[in-house]
Amino acid sequence: MKKILLSLVIIIVSLTSYAQKNDSKVKFNVGAELGFATGNLNIAYSIGLGATAQLEYAMDEKSYITVNSGIIQYVGRKLPSIIPGVAATKIRNSAVIPILAGVKYNFASNFYGAAELGVSVFSGASSLGTKFTYIPGLGFKINDKLDVLVKYTGYSDAGGAFGVRVAYSL
Repeated sequence: MKKILLSLVIIIVSLTSYAQKNDSKVKFNVGAELGFATGNLNIAYSIGLGATAQLEYAMDEKSYITVNSGIIQYVGRKLPSIIPGVAATKIRNSAVIPILAGVKYNFASNFYGAAELGVSVFSGASSLGTKFTYIPGLGFKINDKLDVLVKYTGYSDAGGAFGVRVAYSL
């Protein structure tokens, strides 16, 4: 886990340095994530909170290639006991590290669609391991620095999360 986090930090620092040198085609943003678990994920977890970093490379005025990673912490539920006299079970929180690539397309100056594919590495209490991940979403650009993306994050055979990402461009 520590090696993965160290690798992510190195990649993000490298990409940020590159983005500052070539700011005409490359943009970098950081975002706060909030998600509400659905499907099988909802059995053990309620909400997900986290932070992600995203690099965007402009193909033209409307379309971008994106690379996204970060960490999202899913909060464990308290499961009731089905046996009388036995205490309820509290599921420990689980961290997820998404590693994604995708596209972003501006439909209008302040409205865009996004799609990402990749993997998510589950750690902590979860025994889910690494899952194929897909994310469709629609976003609204508030101004040059701030945007909001409403999305669904799907994890192969593990459910997913409806959520929102509020991002700030550096």
